Amino acid sequence: MDERVGDGGTGASLVTGGATVDTDDHVLLRPTTRWLWLGLAACAGLAVTDLVSGEISGDPGAANLGGTFALAPTLTAIGGARWHVLLVGVLAVTTALWTCLVDGTPPLTTLISCTVVAVSTAVAAAVAGVRRSHLAQLQDRRQAARTLQSAMLTHLPQPRGLQLVSRYTPASSGDQVGGDWYDALVDASGATTLVIGDVMGHDIRAAASMGQVRAVLRAYAVEGGQEPSQIIARTETALDRLGLDVMATVVVARIDRAPGIEEEDDDDGGRPMRLTWSSAGHPPPVLLAPGPSGALRACVLTPDSPASGSGPEPDLMVGVLPGSPRHDHRCTLPPGATLLLHTDGLVERREADLAAGTAALLGELEREGHRPLDDLLDTLLPDLLHGHRDDDVAVLAVRTSGS
Repeated sequence: MDERVGDGGTGASLVTGGATVDTDDHVLLRPTTRWLWLGLAACAGLAVTDLVSGEISGDPGAANLGGTFALAPTLTAIGGARWHVLLVGVLAVTTALWTCLVDGTPPLTTLISCTVVAVSTAVAAAVAGVRRSHLAQLQDRRQAARTLQSAMLTHLPQPRGLQLVSRYTPASSGDQVGGDWYDALVDASGATTLVIGDVMGHDIRAAASMGQVRAVLRAYAVEGGQEPSQIIARTETALDRLGLDVMATVVVARIDRAPGIEEEDDDDGGRPMRLTWSSAGHPPPVLLAPGPSGALRACVLTPDSPASGSGPEPDLMVGVLPGSPRHDHRCTLPPGATLLLHTDGLVERREADLAAGTAALLGELEREGHRPLDDLLDTLLPDLLHGHRDDDVAVLAVRTSGS
């Protein structure tokens, strides 16, 4: 079993299959000494400028830059710690006083210039302290959000004849959590139920709403003996009666033995399996399987695709119109086939239409589909995301046994 939460190759990650939590939030609180050096360089630069301008103008007092030394601690406060600002401020006041004495500036002007630098240092140090405190609070909030998201990501089962692998990549903005989730379980009848969904939003509130939807759906799915469309309908009804104002897209899929194949005839795990799925406004599953020529071919299992049979228009998302009709679709999973369930963040881009993203996904699957399932997802996500993380991405992949 391998369940990973990652950023698509750009930094922080969580691994839900174990206890390791590896994030880069500590960078937020690490002292940034480059701002200290910037402040020191500003002091030196202003001092040289003061002396040179005095020599050029012939009137050092008129060319004195004493008050402008307030720039040094102000620059340091942008990213430095409070003690960085105070250190640069002391040097700035001392240097301002020295230039005033060298330039022969009147005492009152010297006092005013040094006071301006000292006050600026105090204000900049206070701002730096507040900023560091806010960063510490942000770190705590983001860590709590990640912990919440990690707790809601399922430890995948590994039923006989199937291999399950998942990935979750948070959006790069906000709390790095959202409403995307995946789930998988073996129900009371022995069938494997797969779920992928997306609650609207990309913050802690969306993650909390997702947890409510996930819990209700999971409770119904584990009972077994019902079609995916029934699970979605019962979940929507329960959410409505509980007064939970939630809107979500979801796919529920069930994998069991194909008709006519008994359990004792399936010892080698290389028999066809049956997929039954229902979608509530969610991107449909993608199937990767050998074509007639033996080459891997990927296709989207839309309701009107040949694999799933003709059907109605896509069902409404959960929460739009409780009680609206729900439909099931079926196809056969041949031995060695790969089924991919994903959220829209995998294929939608602001700069490109959905069709282009879907075509890129299908092409990538056909090129890389020969890889082991873990390697396939590790290759697929970076190649499709290209470092863009405008939305959360959840992916659940299933591969049937056999060649």
